[in-house]
Amino acid sequence: MFFSVIVPVYNVEKYLNECVDSILSQTFTDYELILVNDGSKDNSGAICDEYAEKDNRVKVVHKENGGLSDARNAGNAIAQGEYVVYIDSDDYVDGNDFLENIYEKAKTGADIICYKFKKYFEDSQSFSKCDYAFPDLQKHNTLAERINYLVKTNSFYCSAWSKSIKFSLLKENNINFEKGLLGEDQEWYYHVLLKAKFIDGIDKDYIVYRQRANSITTSWKMKNLTDCIYVVDKWQKQVSEAEIDDEYKNALLNSIGKLYCNLLIGYTVFKDKNKKQYYSKLKDLSFLFKYNLNPRVAMFSKLYRLAGFDMTMLALKFICRIKG
Repeated sequence: MFFSVIVPVYNVEKYLNECVDSILSQTFTDYELILVNDGSKDNSGAICDEYAEKDNRVKVVHKENGGLSDARNAGNAIAQGEYVVYIDSDDYVDGNDFLENIYEKAKTGADIICYKFKKYFEDSQSFSKCDYAFPDLQKHNTLAERINYLVKTNSFYCSAWSKSIKFSLLKENNINFEKGLLGEDQEWYYHVLLKAKFIDGIDKDYIVYRQRANSITTSWKMKNLTDCIYVVDKWQKQVSEAEIDDEYKNALLNSIGKLYCNLLIGYTVFKDKNKKQYYSKLKDLSFLFKYNLNPRVAMFSKLYRLAGFDMTMLALKFICRIKG
């Protein structure tokens, strides 16, 4: 089959039907759907089995709870498609031509095919418009130029569920998700980027990204902070030392500069007095301000050059307080 669609499942009986139905309704039918029941305690596992009984494209893996990374890795282990698509089980696909359009893009041989998302706020039952547009990547020849343009136009995202990946790239380079991380997508994506040769994009918001109250993506914990610091620090070192051309190296460091500024914002709004112990580490990473192709990073960088790190963080705290 052409696609392996991998859906990690954990205690999502309320949302699972909508997610799975949105995949099974695709006009392009040459795919397998791998549902990985990650030790659910509700009725999710039974729902997965019901789909497998009705549709032979659906495969179910039942395993002990190991977290999102472990569930995706379990899906990878049995996947047989040429391209892999990750969908989170509380999200869903808006548009039955989703796989059809990825298939058309894949004819170019792209290693990475990105697409957009929109947020659905469960409390208010409302959608937010996608706040970025994919640039015409065809106007840019090299991978470095394309990554730079994504970073510059605020279209660079590390989320695994907003892109399809050529599966041979993952298999041949033994790329999986690091278990135990809350920022596993960021860590994973830089492995992919170091091995990729070609990236393309679809300018349509296919993924509906559900915003649930108290989900791991809407409520920060200390581990979110420490994991983000770990990822930024790890990959700025590995990219700097990687045996890749300087143009691409700088493009990846520009993307990490964007992650660094997002980390500073997260640190600022995170309310935990124990976070102060990580302030010096954030300060040590302030050299990443020089990779300022992204407009937000450029603004931070200018303030940093004028006033230093401490004043930059004070200004950021003031700005975040005003914005609420």
